[in-house]
Amino acid sequence: MAKDDIGVEIPQHEIESLARLLLPKIRLFFKSEEGQREFDEWKQQQAQEATKEAK
Repeated sequence: MAKDDIGVEIPQHEIESLARLLLPKIRLFFKSEEGQREFDEWKQQQAQEATKEAK
């Protein structure tokens, strides 16, 4: 069982069930134009933050 920050135990089968439900939807989103655009924006933000931290 996984335990979150407030001490609630979540059975592994519940976590796996949720993952099976969400993963196909997440994949569809990232294949869409909107998902690709948001991912590109996120990568740019990560690059900017890495540049700031390197200074």
